[in-house]
Order: sequence, then structure tokens, then C-alpha cells
Amino acid sequence: MAGRVSSWWKLVIVVALGAAVVRGGACACRSSVPQPDERLAGHFRKLCRIAERGIEAPDEGVRRLMRYYGDHGPDMLAAFGETLVTIERIDDDRAHDQRARVARDRLRTPLDECAETWEEFGDAIAADPVASERLERGVERLARTLNIILGEDAATLAPWPDTIARRIEAALARRR
Repeated sequence: MAGRVSSWWKLVIVVALGAAVVRGGACACRSSVPQPDERLAGHFRKLCRIAERGIEAPDEGVRRLMRYYGDHGPDMLAAFGETLVTIERIDDDRAHDQRARVARDRLRTPLDECAETWEEFGDAIAADPVASERLERGVERLARTLNIILGEDAATLAPWPDTIARRIEAALARRR
């Protein structure tokens, strides 16, 4: 019996140590994963580098810019959505607002730091007919896609929350 108890405790200790290692490893990994607003700010910095290089070669800059959005747009939209959810899940109003300010600062910093570069890139595109045409076509195409999906007027989305609220109120009234 003593041999069986001893083996039992060895098994418990091995499992407990294994769980501690896995949990500790997971905690270490979790803390090193950037917050979604940090990931989005990183995208903004990479876009700034593309714009900076595009000042000298505007058409190539526009191509790279569009390629970057094509490759990373979903990640950027997800990071923005995750940022909103992260903030909105905070119950305490002060902590919520503070986290929102942190996100604002994280996102505004790379945009503000690159404002002059974006202006110079815009001027370079305007001076290059091929780059201008490429960018205009891309913007028009995106606008057309959004118009098809959302409607001719983005304001058509505004009634959705009101409609949903009215339906909830009606359902609750029927329950009474």
C-alpha cells in the first residue's frame, strides 16, 4: 500500500508541476503579446515607412501602400475592433476611460509623427500622373464597394441601432 501511495503522490506532483509550467509559460507568453492598439500602431508605423519611400517613387509607393492594405487590412480592422472590445469590457468607468486614453495615445503617436511624411507623399502622388490615377482608381473602387455594401449614403446605417432598440422594446412589451 505504501508503494501505491508513494506512486500516487509522485503522479500528483508531476501533474502539478506540469500544470504550473504550462500555466507559467502561458502567462509569460500572454504578457508578451502586444495589445491590439499596439498592433494597429505598428501597422501605422509600417505604412509611414512605405509613404516615406514613396516620396521618391510615388507610383511604387502607391502600389506598396495598396498591397500593404490588401495583405494587412483584415488584421488592422481586427485590431481596431479588438481595441474597442478590450476597452468596452472594462466595468469601472475611470479604468475604461483611462484605457481609452491609452489607446488614443498609442494610435495618435505614429500618425502625428508621420504627418509631414504623409503630406510629402501626397504631394509626390499629386505630381505624378500615373500614381495619381492609380490611387484615384483604388479609392473610387473602395468607395464603390462600400456604397454597394452599405448603401449610397453611409447614413443609412444610422437607423440600425434605433430599429434594433425598437424591436427589443416591442418584444419586451409583448412579454408583459
